[in-house]
Amino acid sequence: MLCKKMFNALVEVAFQKSQEDLIKAEQQTQSKANTSSFPFNPPRRPRTKREEIINKHVIETADDSKVEDEEEQEEDQEYSDKKAKKRKSSDNLKKKKEAIGNGPPTPPPLPEEFKKTIQEIGKGKNLSEEAEMKLVIQKGLFETDLAPGNNRLSIPFTRVRDHGFLTEEEARFLTTRDRNNKMKFKDVTIIEPSLRREKVKLSRWDMKKGNGKNTWSNYVINGKWRHIVERNRLEPGDVVQLWSFRIDQELHFALVKLPGNN
Repeated sequence: MLCKKMFNALVEVAFQKSQEDLIKAEQQTQSKANTSSFPFNPPRRPRTKREEIINKHVIETADDSKVEDEEEQEEDQEYSDKKAKKRKSSDNLKKKKEAIGNGPPTPPPLPEEFKKTIQEIGKGKNLSEEAEMKLVIQKGLFETDLAPGNNRLSIPFTRVRDHGFLTEEEARFLTTRDRNNKMKFKDVTIIEPSLRREKVKLSRWDMKKGNGKNTWSNYVINGKWRHIVERNRLEPGDVVQLWSFRIDQELHFALVKLPGNN
């Protein structure tokens, strides 16, 4: 009886031992599987504040550089487009200059409506010898005469029909300079093509030629010239006459737009 109890106890201990070994074996197998699927990653060392600042600066610098490159490319493209547009505009301007004429070889006389306006201005004043009317120039208008940025009507010396429209004193005055070293000008009343009256400035411009030695001279009407252009809808190719006349010896102008584009 005692031997049988001891035998049963041994069997039970052996069974428990085998169960424990089996559990350990399963645990080891599971552990290996987990190791192969999820490789061991050692914990990262926390970044210092200096490293974070440097890393942030590198990222921001890279982004800024990318933006600057894109902006520079856009600016370069815009400059190229403007240059091409300017070249095209310059070519068109040359063609227009070649096509612009200066009106009929025999200039037509001052229209009657202008003569009547001159008579109205000079009413009760000294208006002798038909107000000493002189044709200063007859010319076709260029874009440079009409551009708001230029704001001037050019009257080349070589195209002036009668230099006697100025007195010797007036001609000498236009060659002098003021305290700021700017060329002096003369205020003159002008009758527009619409017969409206306006005050403009008469100046003389002396400019050096390409060789730097000789000069070429222009008389120039500026001041409120751009307003005259706008009100009378002057366009490139329009042929105009500039007449001078005097009332009480004071210089005046009349701007006549000839009919049709010549």
